[in-house]
Amino acid sequence: MNASLRGNGLVERLVRDLQCDRTEVLREFRELRAEGILVCDDWLREEPLSKVTVNLPEESNPTVKLWHAVLEQAAKIQGEFAALEPLGEIMEGLHASEMTGLLNGLVSLKQDQERLHNTPRFEVSARYLLGSSKLLDALPTASLRQFGIDVNRFPAFPGYVMVAGPPDPCVVVLVENPHAFECALDARGTDRAAWVCTYGYGLSLKYSQHGEQLAAILESRIPPRTVVRKGSPPSWDTLLRHDWIRFWGDLDFEGLAIFERLRRYNPSIVLSGLYKPMVDCLREGEGHPYCKAVGKTGQAPNKYGNDIAPLLALCLEQAVDQEFVSKSQISQWWDTELEI
Repeated sequence: MNASLRGNGLVERLVRDLQCDRTEVLREFRELRAEGILVCDDWLREEPLSKVTVNLPEESNPTVKLWHAVLEQAAKIQGEFAALEPLGEIMEGLHASEMTGLLNGLVSLKQDQERLHNTPRFEVSARYLLGSSKLLDALPTASLRQFGIDVNRFPAFPGYVMVAGPPDPCVVVLVENPHAFECALDARGTDRAAWVCTYGYGLSLKYSQHGEQLAAILESRIPPRTVVRKGSPPSWDTLLRHDWIRFWGDLDFEGLAIFERLRRYNPSIVLSGLYKPMVDCLREGEGHPYCKAVGKTGQAPNKYGNDIAPLLALCLEQAVDQEFVSKSQISQWWDTELEI
């Protein structure tokens, strides 16, 4: 850590403030200058005349030092592990033997990753990294990639999808959040649509992760485990081949980003007319800001298609969640496409 002080009169100020002898201050200055801690361009009889830079040594982190020792010991036997040095910052609480076990697990995972392709990430983590299903997500992705592990091989979802609707739906609606999904099933006149939503990953799935999980399932091209919530909808593959597929999510940066991910997988996916009440809400100056109280800190605009520009302009400052849409509005707009 670096700091700077005004050099002119510094010795006198220290003598006065510390109430010590001037020779003591000069002796300390000589030693600190020799160690490179005090740096000044102009000295006169061991006294600084211009700005003094104080180069304080960084405090050593014992956990980081221990991790580096583990890496150095392993490097003598198994090669170079420089890419994994940044992992030391999150090793607090682990003993040396556990760090060695983690390192061995990473080495094995690097060797086995090809045959583990598309194995759920939490399962891979628990098998290889100290029995913890969460540890792989906690490690810095860039360091793992540099080491040779591609975590994108392992999907971060268990692949559960709720579906509802008739055997021959007139439209398929992909819904971002389960709460809105349930509301749509309870609304009048919506039973001619097939409704699709993800759920799962235990009870810890965050509100904002359902839509991301839906996009990840489509991107993986692996048929998910489907659970019929209502009716007798067609198979997953048949649903995705439907002529009319629409998406309904929050009108915010993340919701629009999820839509973009979905239509990269299938360019025919469009925005549902169920966005209409949400668009009207923002046009009337209502909605909520991107703040901690509504769980949207950290959201930022992404790259969107030109056709999304009007929606992006609407939600630059304020957003609105899809639960804003009432059952009566769902009944009115469920079978339409959004006209921006």
